[in-house]
Formats: sequence, structure tokens, C-alpha cells
Amino acid sequence: MKEEDEDQAYLRCLEEMRRLRRFPGEPGRFWGAFLSSLLSLGGAEAGLIAVKGGPGGQPWRLLAVHPLQLASPEAALALLAEAGELVSRCLRSEAASLEVKGRLMQAIRLETGGEADECLALLVSSPARNGGASRRLERLRSFRDLPADYQLARGAAESKARVDQLAKVMDLLILLNAQSKFLPAAMAFCNELASRFGCERVSLGWVEGGSIRLKAISRIDRFERKTEAVQLTEAAMEEAFDQDSEVLLPVGESGGPVRRDHERLASSSDCPSAASVPLRVGGEPVAVCTCQRGEAFTEVELRLLRLACDQVSARLSELLLRDRWLGARAAAALKKRLGEFLGPTHTWAKVIVLLCAVLAGILLFGGTTYRVKAAAALRTEELVHLTAPFDSRIDLVSVRPGDEVEKGQVLLTLDRTDLLLREAEQVAEASRYEREVEKARGAGALADMRISVAERDQAFARLALVRSQLQRSELRAPFDGVVVEGDLSERIGSPVGQGEPLLKLGRLENLYAELEVDEVDIHEMKETQAGELALASRPGERIGIRVTRIEPVATAKDKRNVFIVRAALGEGRRDWWRPGMSGVARLDVGRRNLLWILGHGTLDFLRLRLWW
Repeated sequence: MKEEDEDQAYLRCLEEMRRLRRFPGEPGRFWGAFLSSLLSLGGAEAGLIAVKGGPGGQPWRLLAVHPLQLASPEAALALLAEAGELVSRCLRSEAASLEVKGRLMQAIRLETGGEADECLALLVSSPARNGGASRRLERLRSFRDLPADYQLARGAAESKARVDQLAKVMDLLILLNAQSKFLPAAMAFCNELASRFGCERVSLGWVEGGSIRLKAISRIDRFERKTEAVQLTEAAMEEAFDQDSEVLLPVGESGGPVRRDHERLASSSDCPSAASVPLRVGGEPVAVCTCQRGEAFTEVELRLLRLACDQVSARLSELLLRDRWLGARAAAALKKRLGEFLGPTHTWAKVIVLLCAVLAGILLFGGTTYRVKAAAALRTEELVHLTAPFDSRIDLVSVRPGDEVEKGQVLLTLDRTDLLLREAEQVAEASRYEREVEKARGAGALADMRISVAERDQAFARLALVRSQLQRSELRAPFDGVVVEGDLSERIGSPVGQGEPLLKLGRLENLYAELEVDEVDIHEMKETQAGELALASRPGERIGIRVTRIEPVATAKDKRNVFIVRAALGEGRRDWWRPGMSGVARLDVGRRNLLWILGHGTLDFLRLRLWW
């Protein structure tokens, strides 16, 4: 390249560098443009910009590379490692150049404004460009402070943007402070956000009873809560509220929280972009603002939206408390009236003290009938167990627990097949011995005849036993009553052993109540004491009872001692009563003080544990 052409290129680079000092874009775009200008200025074919430092002494991190062959982080870092000696020289001075493996490498240390950072640009040229390398290196050195100027200009622009954002939020607060009701303030908030951000729809939902309820929609005075759009909006707000996090559409590179409901909301409207921001009071989320529009929200817009929501949340919450429902307003009015009587300060505390004094008076001087509680069950005077008379199998079951039976009714039949075979066998054997007796009598063999007679009698005895078992193969009810236990409907065909319990029958006459009174209350019991019984099958009915007997010995049950108390049932037997029914009985002890009723258990416990 001729010297005149190189000077013209240098002038163009100067103009480009001047524009880069006030570059308006993001850092990623700035570093790419800055590297491109450095490559033109240094006459290099490839290069990179890398930085290291910061917390913990982080390794080299790439900011920009060129061309595409170096786009791979591994290839770029390998080039940086290859120029290790050059990099060391550059970090000790401002710039350095060195020929490495037939290529001219130039390195310039850049100023970024960060004291702990080490940033450099590494440029690679062909050997043909060695002429004028020192002059190009000096020109490159003159722009080493350009990144620091960019960072300074960017910081100033961000500060100005923050001031503008704060001014906009203050304007919004002034607008809300002019409202005295919650709904107008919420509408003004939504309309203002829609205007400032160019949103198609801005919605505000507030937490009520643990869920979000839509309160206002921009540019809409009234809306139906049952519509699909409202339900989808509330679902999206619930999604942001449950996660206590902002939810954005479209999804950024870093991902983010779950946004399934937001995607459904976006697909049902013409607004593919959405942002839901929680409103917090005292660090707790109380509402959610959802903004929808066609274009994605920028980071600056999101910061302004967050700031606006943070600043207006307290004012909106205050207005909502003022617009309370009738019960809350009635409580406030009651407090005002009580304040006129008890004093304007600490009204509710004085009311609580007064109520406690009234309650203490009732407990000390009021009284009612004290009743002892006890578990109870219906019992009968007679219970009979029907057992298997011999080893057999169940053939037929005619009753189930709870069935009423009459005396002589067949309840259960055992299998008779083996018995019938044995009966036929014994009949045949008895006939054979009868013939042998006749034969011995005709032959005059007296001894043989007597033996045959004995064997015949033995066969008839076995036959009588088999026939007796046949008769007992049917279990019949010994009296009129009810089947208490023994559901054998699923055991048909199963074997049973002699003496095995099969059914339990009880008489329905002479039922009584058996109570289990705790030992701490037994001293209150006495015969002829009255009370009431409620059974679990019909808890709404009360049955009068009267104590007839108290067992003198305690019984251990469920890790406690109880006394069995027998009580007669009142007149008028119910058809639905059955032995074994359980319930709760309460026995009248007498009139006692309310404070004693509530605290005697605790007092007795302390007396038992703390005496000496």
C-alpha cells in the first residue's frame, strides 16, 4: 500500500474512532466495531479483544473476534496462548509487536476504566505487512483510551436515562395522589402505563383471599369477569404471583421462570410480547401488573416499569384499604363510637380488657350442670356361641350379623356328604353282622353267635353316632334373638374344626349400657345417677340411662384405668338397637362453677405431680 493510501485509510479510521467515542449501542456491538477499526488501522487480517481480572482473578474472557475462523472460543484462546510472550510485554507496557511463526502480531493494552481489569487487543498480520509496522503500532497506541471514553459516555447516558425515568415516575405519582378512590387510581395507573410504553393492554390484579382478582384494564371501564380474556389474564398474574418473580415474553437467552399461562395469554391475543411485574408492600407481593404489546420490552423499559410499580404500590394499597367493604367500615365506625365512651386512644385494647373482665365475672360467678363423659356400648343379658359340632366344611349360610332370628330357625348347614356315606357304610356293616348272627344260630355255634351279636351292636352304635351328627349338621337358633357376630358368607366350602366358634347370638330383651368411666371421675359416680346416651349410629337421638351398678375393680384399657359402670336404659325400646353398638354417655353430677369445670382437670394434674 502506498504511503498516501495508508494516510487516507488512517484519516478514515480517525473519523470512525471519533464516532466510536460516542457510540450509542450496547457493549457487545461496540467491541465488534472497535476491533474492526483497529484491524483497518493496523493493516491486520485477524484479531481479538480479551479481558481478564475482576473478582477472584478470572481468566481471559473474549469480547470480540475477527474473522469467523476465530469465532470459536477455543481457537481464539489458543491464539492468545500462542502469543504469550507478546501479551506479557504488552501488559508491562502500552503496546508491543513480535513475529511469531512467520506472522506479525501486535498487541495494545486498552483502558476500560476498571482498575482491576487487564484488557488488550491482539492483531495478526502477514509478513508482507512488516514495513511500517512501528508507525501503525504508534497510531494504534493513540486509541488505547477509547474504550474508557465509551464507558464514561455510556455511564453519563445511563445516568441521564435514570433521571428521566425518575421524572416520569414522579409524574405518575402526582397523578395517582390526585385520586381519592382505588378504582379511579388503578385505571389512571393502567392508562398511563399503556400510553408511556405503547401497550395494547395494561391490567392490574390484586390479591384477595390468596388469589389474584383483576381490578382494572387500560381504556376499559367495565369488563365481565367470566370472559376467557379475563380468566387468562388472571391465570397469568397468578403465575407471576406464585413465583414472586417477573415473567417476560418473548423468552430471553437466560431463560427464566415458568411462563405457560403467559404463553396461552399471548396466543389468544394479537400481543406476542408481555411483561408481568409483581407490586410489593413491605417486601410481600400484593398485586401484579401485566403489560401486553406487539414489540418486546427493552431493558430500559423494564427498569422504568419496575420503578413505577415499586413506587405506586404503597399508594394503591392505601387507597384499597380506604375502599373497604361494609363489615370493615362497620368495624371502624364501632371503634369510633367506643372511642367516644372509652377514650380516643387504645380503644381496641380497652374493649379487650372490658370483655376479659366480663368473661372473668361469668367464669367466677356463673354455673351449669357438670356432666361426666364416658365411652359406652350396648350389652345383652344372654349371649350364646354356636360352635362346629364336628370336623366338616360349611355348606350353606342363612344369616348374617344383625339379622333377627326365631327359635329353631336354621342358621348354618355343614356339609353332609361324608356323613351320608358313613351312614350307608354302617347300615351295610350292621346288616352283614345280622346275617352272621343268624348263620351262627342255625349252626348252633353259640360262641360265634355271641361275637357276631357284639359286632352287630357296635355297628349300630356307630350308625347312631353318624345319624346324630347328621341331625347336628344344621345349626339352629336356641332362642329368639339377633346374630351379633359371624359373617360366614365368604367362607362357604372352607373347612372348620370341631369346637370352632361360628356364630354368636344374643337376646334383644334386657339390653343395658356398659360405660367406661375414667378413674379420675369415678368418685363422682353413684348408683341411681341419671344421664343420657348417644349411639354412633344415630347421634341425634338421646337415650335416658340410670346407673345400676359400679364395678369395684379398675380395668386397664388404652394405657389408662377405667371402671365399668352398668346402666339401665330408659323405657321404650327401639327396634334398631343391637348388642355391641357403641356411643358416648354423659352422666349428670350436679351444678358446678364454670371456672371449676374448665380448670379442675389441670388443677388435679398439678396437685398430683407437684405435692411433696
